[in-house]
Amino acid sequence: MPPPIDAPKGSKRLETAGLSLTGRRILVVDPSQSLPRALRGVQGANVTIARLSMIDAELMARIAPDVVLSPLFSPGHDILDFARLLDRLGYKGPLRAYSPPLPNTSIVCAEVRQIWGPRDFDILEVPPAWN
Repeated sequence: MPPPIDAPKGSKRLETAGLSLTGRRILVVDPSQSLPRALRGVQGANVTIARLSMIDAELMARIAPDVVLSPLFSPGHDILDFARLLDRLGYKGPLRAYSPPLPNTSIVCAEVRQIWGPRDFDILEVPPAWN
């Protein structure tokens, strides 16, 4: 079993080393240009990039991700829509949304936790310099 994700709940900046993604199966959904670039330094991770329309029970079973990363907002959906889908598909692992810096992530996290419950969720803020 891989070590726990150690992006602390209060962490608001994406620091690739701080995510401990080495050796993990990572599903990145509808990525922006910045996040895959940030993942390039991660050693030994198995990164799968998929569109939201591709996410179904078969894909989730085949990939068996240790962590799922998705933008907070994308054209046509947001993290709430995606959390509902993952919940229906039975995914129980960590979910990370990423976005430019926000004025108050706790409000968004509270909304997502209404759907996601006690499972591991956090928002990673991607610094503007990474865009």
